[in-house]
Amino acid sequence: MRGTMLRTIALMTALLGAAGCATSQEMATWRAHSTHFASGDHLLFSMRNDIGSVPRVTREDLREAQAQAWWGDPVVVSSEQIVAGQ
Repeated sequence: MRGTMLRTIALMTALLGAAGCATSQEMATWRAHSTHFASGDHLLFSMRNDIGSVPRVTREDLREAQAQAWWGDPVVVSSEQIVAGQ
C-alpha cells in the first residue's frame, strides 16, 4: 500500500512538472519580457481571442499591437476578416 502511494505521488509530481513545460522558443519569449502581456489592451485582446475561439480583430487592435509591440503567438486573419469597430 505504501509503495503504491509513493508511486502515485511520484507520478502526480511528474505530470504537474510536465504540464508546465514550454518549448525553448516560448522560454526565450518569456525571458525577453518582464510581463506576460504588453498592456491591458494586449490582455483583453488575448482573452477575447483565446485558443478555440473565432478570432475577432479590429483595425484598432492592429494599431495597438504595433504601437505597444505585442508579443506571443500571432492571431492570423485575412484582411476581409478584420472588423471595423470595437
